[in-house]
Amino acid sequence: MPKVGPDRSASPGGAWVRGLPLRIERASVRRGAATILDRVDLEFAPARRYVLVGPSGSGKSTLLRLLNRMEDPAEGRVCLDADDLRTLPIRAVRSAVGLVFQSPRPLPGTVAENLAYPYSVRGLPDPEPSRMAESLDEVGLDPRCLRRDASQLSGGERQRLALAVALGADPEILALDEPTSALDPASARQIAALLADRAESRGLRTIAVTHHRGHAAILGDVAVVLERGRVAEVGPVDETLSRVDARAWTEPPGGAP
Repeated sequence: MPKVGPDRSASPGGAWVRGLPLRIERASVRRGAATILDRVDLEFAPARRYVLVGPSGSGKSTLLRLLNRMEDPAEGRVCLDADDLRTLPIRAVRSAVGLVFQSPRPLPGTVAENLAYPYSVRGLPDPEPSRMAESLDEVGLDPRCLRRDASQLSGGERQRLALAVALGADPEILALDEPTSALDPASARQIAALLADRAESRGLRTIAVTHHRGHAAILGDVAVVLERGRVAEVGPVDETLSRVDARAWTEPPGGAP
């Protein structure tokens, strides 16, 4: 079992302490006259897998952006235990909380150069080609594509590369916006199994948005239902998904996994 208690030796620069709850407290986000998130209260416990579901426009992607300060709430706060994230160095927050977008754009250069980027940011030597190949295989990419121009990858390949890059940064928390939307059922199951393994073996906390009911069932242990910017329900994934309105779902590529 992973160590999920507070680990002060693992905090980047002494600013981030692993193994603490991440809390959203009465957070609201507004854009003009529109309220995107309305007084949201949530807690994400260590080493758990969460899935965010709800109709389009309910605030799911915006909530993810709060977790690594891509956006700050107009009211309320996001905290690591009792510490407002705004009091921590932004680099420490983004090292600990990775964010994978629905339509990721790879960095200019090869697949290998993309995989090496998290290491260069931390001042570490590039991983060995064999380790890079292993990272690609874990997400279902051909290890032989290390020298490919990353801009030439398909949508599904880009999603998988983005996940491999994010995992290479060794985050404690990984926020994922539709991580399996461009994947076939077998690939979606592979990604879900990888994330579950990282949660079990290394204490990775995942928070994934999806509109695909079948994918939601395999991406999380706990389901959070958002409706009109508010938390409507939180509970065990199977029980909670059985009560979710059909408007929350779209059909994944190739059908359910």
